[in-house]
Amino acid sequence: MPLQHKSPETIYRGQEAYVRIDAQAFQEHGEVKITGEPIIADEVVKKVNRNGFEITYLTYLVDLFDKLGGKKYTVFKYILAHKSAENTLIITTRELAEKTSTSTKTVVETLKLLEDSGLISRRTGAIMLLPKLAHRGSDRREAYLMQKFVEFDDGEQTED
Repeated sequence: MPLQHKSPETIYRGQEAYVRIDAQAFQEHGEVKITGEPIIADEVVKKVNRNGFEITYLTYLVDLFDKLGGKKYTVFKYILAHKSAENTLIITTRELAEKTSTSTKTVVETLKLLEDSGLISRRTGAIMLLPKLAHRGSDRREAYLMQKFVEFDDGEQTED
């Protein structure tokens, strides 16, 4: 059935049937045995305006969590929790180590990993988070922050 539009924000995709199967019969014999009556439901996709919501891209994060562990994750979590509306955190390496109860070596390694992954950009005393990773606001706000991120990245680089 072709997609039908009920409104610009809602897409009707037809009906779906859901059934309950006997899990024990399936596990023991590989037999699919339907139990009870099927449930028929309309499949509707509702588009949601993202104004005011913080967008977090999990694909970036899942890959990052594989690389980060323990104390490094604590540093990253602090950056996410304390960034400004402009996606920046004004803090030195030493201050970040103190706030997260980690060593400056751990902070430097974490920041290097995040920077090499393209998830942050750094200047002396400042960190800016990639807006595609997390930001609060609309698509236009994300585009604005991406431009700021590029400008921030083109600025003065930090020394490790």
